[in-house]
Amino acid sequence: MDRQLSQENSGVGSALGVSPEWNGASGFSSSPSKESLTVTYLQAADLSQELESDALHTLAIIDYGCRSAFSAIGKSLTLEVHLPPLTQPPFVEVWKSSAPVLCDRVQDIRLAFTDEFVFGCFEAVEHSGKELDELSRVAYERIFEYCTRSGFSHLLRMWNYFPAMNAEQDGLERYKRFCIGRHQAFAASYQKFASILPAASAVGTQGGPFQVLFLAGKQPGQPLENPRQISAYEYPAIYGPKSPSFARATLHRTARGGQLFVAGTASIVGHATQHQGDPAKQTIETLTNIDAILNRGRHEGSELWDINCSEGLLKVFVRNQEEFGVVREVLEGHELGKGHIQYVLGEMCRKELLVEIEGIWNLASLPHEEIHN
Repeated sequence: MDRQLSQENSGVGSALGVSPEWNGASGFSSSPSKESLTVTYLQAADLSQELESDALHTLAIIDYGCRSAFSAIGKSLTLEVHLPPLTQPPFVEVWKSSAPVLCDRVQDIRLAFTDEFVFGCFEAVEHSGKELDELSRVAYERIFEYCTRSGFSHLLRMWNYFPAMNAEQDGLERYKRFCIGRHQAFAASYQKFASILPAASAVGTQGGPFQVLFLAGKQPGQPLENPRQISAYEYPAIYGPKSPSFARATLHRTARGGQLFVAGTASIVGHATQHQGDPAKQTIETLTNIDAILNRGRHEGSELWDINCSEGLLKVFVRNQEEFGVVREVLEGHELGKGHIQYVLGEMCRKELLVEIEGIWNLASLPHEEIHN
């Protein structure tokens, strides 16, 4: 059984180049992406058959703990993330494009790309004596350099994975060190970078390398913030020397509508953690936050967007395996829980957070007569 989010292809054309001096001041591009992306959760056992039917359009395959799934894969971009799934059978996440895909490698970045989109992964093994802030700065600088030179200048979504997220390294929590390096790279590469920040997640893994996955395009997305929360990049200094550099969501237009990428979302109101020690209440608060950002997305720009809450593709990160049942019970009783969901074991950016949820939704632009009725 699989579940996917896709938009119909409306014709593939040559992508437009983007000036590297672009600083994100404008909103949506007047030229939506002509290609469309599909994201699928697929049982690992069904992967080979899926690739046999449509391997040329596979952008990326992400494995969460079922490594044998890659045995029959050829040249596709395949990534292993050490986040053990909490449900059976094992699943993989498959990204596809309506256009043919090519693969490449530039320094430490593995890539799969089309005319309009690139999916990439910077991956490095951490070495003793090298602090995480330096590694994260180098990772982001190399990603920015590649995106600028290649023309895929607009980051739409990023995922950051590394082990021991809440452990200390030379007197400072590793997540906070990661935020320092990421902030330094953004500040050095972009003016007023808050206006171009992509949606992002940062999750602590059960081992494995330091990884930064990213989706970028030749047309910009629109960063969105949550009215219930202070923007992460404006958090006070009590959360670390440098604030987290990400948007709560990115809304990306295509010729047939759009896609909303919702960042990793947790039980935070304003900037403060809510319901410490209570996984059920944290899950409810997290879903309330996602509802708020979906409502924000419905009214973005000059258009009114139709978003079906129950048709999202969600990934739920649970800190403690013994609390998985509680989290799932809350989701199953919520409208958002009617979408397709995968649960994995992972650490959140704050020790007191017990659950985090991210998601992807398709958007349809409503006719003008429906907007005014």
